Formats: sequence, structure tokens, C-alpha cells
Amino acid sequence: MGTRAGCVPLLVVVFLAAPGAAVRAQQGVDGLLPRATETAYRGRKVVIDFSHASPQVTSMTVLCQPGGRERREFHATHGLLVVDGQSSWQYLPDQGVVLKRRSRGEGGEQLRPELLRRALASYEVRVSASEPVAGRRSRALEFMPRQGGSRPRRRIWVDEETGLVLRTEVYGTDSRLSSLTVFEDLEYRPALDAAIFTMRVPAGARVVEAGDEPCLEPEEAARVAGLAVTLPAYLPEGFARQCIRARRRRDYGEVQVVFGDGLSLLSLFESTSFRSPGPAAGPAVPVGPWSGRWHALGLVSGISWRTPWANFALLGELSRDELLRVAGSVQEKAEPSAARRHP
Repeated sequence: MGTRAGCVPLLVVVFLAAPGAAVRAQQGVDGLLPRATETAYRGRKVVIDFSHASPQVTSMTVLCQPGGRERREFHATHGLLVVDGQSSWQYLPDQGVVLKRRSRGEGGEQLRPELLRRALASYEVRVSASEPVAGRRSRALEFMPRQGGSRPRRRIWVDEETGLVLRTEVYGTDSRLSSLTVFEDLEYRPALDAAIFTMRVPAGARVVEAGDEPCLEPEEAARVAGLAVTLPAYLPEGFARQCIRARRRRDYGEVQVVFGDGLSLLSLFESTSFRSPGPAAGPAVPVGPWSGRWHALGLVSGISWRTPWANFALLGELSRDELLRVAGSVQEKAEPSAARRHP
């Protein structure tokens, strides 16, 4: 789901859409979106990943302040994420490393209007009243793929007063609950010391700065990575190119092309040498004239394959049938215009 800087509540359709009503793509969203205001909050959030043999639970304290500032304290690992409005700092205690990079608009939780418009083309959206979440009155939005089983279904509970996302359920293409994210308690407009949004590097930790990776056009990405950018000729309904990033380190070049439909993401990696996208490869699968391997990564599925001109991996929140169709359309002579770019 897309985010925007600041603690601006989720821009939603629940305020003007009648409970139980389906929101149609042709209605648009401009008249349905309330004017969002930046709201500071503090809460305890739990994320449960059901896609593994046993559920994996992550508990954290989240603090958010207007201006794109956020702090997440992970209880079990003692990890930390601080976004100060300009940079994002992630402390990984097990590695003794702090990763620093330029902020890409983190802070707060919301669905951007342009992403919602795109989602309405691929999902039927239903709005209904629901029970309180974290003591707050809420409404639920259900995003159901128009092509059933092709991508995850989502239910999102939002605060009726502020529009903040209170709870999210994601169901995989097998219709099983894959992940749950929920605020267990929440306080608006708490007294927050601005200093908590300044990263203090723990003693002994090493700061690693990640270079900027701006979105590029195919020709620019090819120059950076040192290999021609190959785009798929087929994309599922509603998906469009969002960004191309490229990197080069010594003799290794890599291009990542990100596609989205407003809610689900799809990433195509092209590289000069093979790197497995997961710890273990699954069954073999033909990808056009080439041989590939499946990769199961929880909610995300993937395919990796090798060709004479590059190595590929395709990862996304899609059914295997759709992933295979996209992968099979990645040909050496594919035209960049086949996957047009959207902001």
C-alpha cells in the first residue's frame, strides 16, 4: 500500500459512501475523499504473518508526528526505525548495523488518491460498518479483485473520525488469511518530545549509507546497470510500471522494475549474474523456451530463470498462473511501451 509523508490519515471513501455500497471505478474518488489533516498519534501495533508453518508475530510501538516523522520500536528484537522527515534510519541489532537512506515519503499510513483510482479499475470496493478497533469507531473497506483468485483480497478498517488505518487483513490467492496488522491501543495528539525522532546510533553500531536510487527511464537504467532493460509484453489488468531502479557494483549489474495496481506489487529483477530470490528453490517450471524455478516467499510468489542475455526473477502478490504468464512475455525484443509507466 502506498504511503505519503506526514501523519495524514488514510484517504478513504467511507465518509460519503453508504455502508454496504460498492464503489465503482467510473465514480472516481475526488468527491469521495475527505480533506486529510496531519494528526500525531502513539499506539501499539501487532503484525501476524500466517503464511509460514507457524504464525510469526511482530509487536511494535509506533509514534508519528506531522512533517513525515515516525518512530517504530520493535519489542522482541529491540530493533528501531526512525524517520526524521529527511532520512530513514533502521537499526538491526543482530547485525550491529544502522541503515541510512533518504526518506521516500514514510510516515503515517494512508492510501494515496492516485493509487486508489487505479485500484478501483481492478478491484470492487465495498464499504461496511464494523466494530470498534483500539477503542475507535471504524468502517471497513473490502477490496475484492475483479478477476477472482488472481491477486490478494484486502479488508481495511479505518478510523471514522481521522481516516487512520486501524486494521488490515490480507487474504492470499488461495483465499486464506495471510497477514493481519492491527492497532491494539491508540492515542491521538500525545505529548511527544521532538528528540525521539532524531536517531541516536547505538554504541558499537556501524552506519551504512544507501545511495540514492531514483526512478529511471529504461535507457537510463540500461546505462547504469550495463545491460539492456527487458520489459514484459503482458501485465495483469490494472498493473502499470511505477519505477525502474538500477545499480552497478564492480562486475554485477542489476535492474529492478516495479509494477503496481494500486494495492498489489510486482517486481521484475534482471541481472548480469544469477542470485536466488529465496533460501530454497521449488519445482522446475518452463518459462517460454527457458527453464525456471518456483519460489514460495509467503504472500509473495516468485519465478527465477536464466537466458543467454540475462538472469531474471519475478516476484509478486499474484497467482502462479498470472506470474507465469508475465514471465513468459519477457522476451529479448520486448518493447518498453508494452508496460507503460504510471506515477
